[in-house]
Amino acid sequence: MAPLAQGLETGVPAIDEANDGLRFLLQHVFEPGVECRRGPNGKGVCDRLRCVRIEAIMRYVGRNFASQERVMTDSSYPEAGPHGEDHASLLNRLAIMRQAQVCADRDSGKVHDFIARWMTDHSRRCDAPFGRWAVTRRVLGPRV
Repeated sequence: MAPLAQGLETGVPAIDEANDGLRFLLQHVFEPGVECRRGPNGKGVCDRLRCVRIEAIMRYVGRNFASQERVMTDSSYPEAGPHGEDHASLLNRLAIMRQAQVCADRDSGKVHDFIARWMTDHSRRCDAPFGRWAVTRRVLGPRV
């Protein structure tokens, strides 16, 4: 599996904490038996119709993206719109995977590597510029 990006801190707590959480989630959600509820009562054969691991990732990133977007909006970040659109692109791609019956158990490498590459690219293209903008303008409170 593709390595998870490290060292991409932005200085924006909402983003750095969410990225740390996503790294943790990606390191563990593909372990056997984690978050996969195969069949009735979490036992049995996976019907491959709805990947609950992909859904769990979507829930996590969706909540964190909403939080990050509030921070950007509240600080009047001029690139908040395109940044949010990039967030939406990940959620859309994950929804397409889920609808195409991609299984994060059977296709764990594919799902993990897609998210890891997206995360690294997004952090460099979108999160880092926001961090520089926020820090230089002192629009965010001190990190607690």
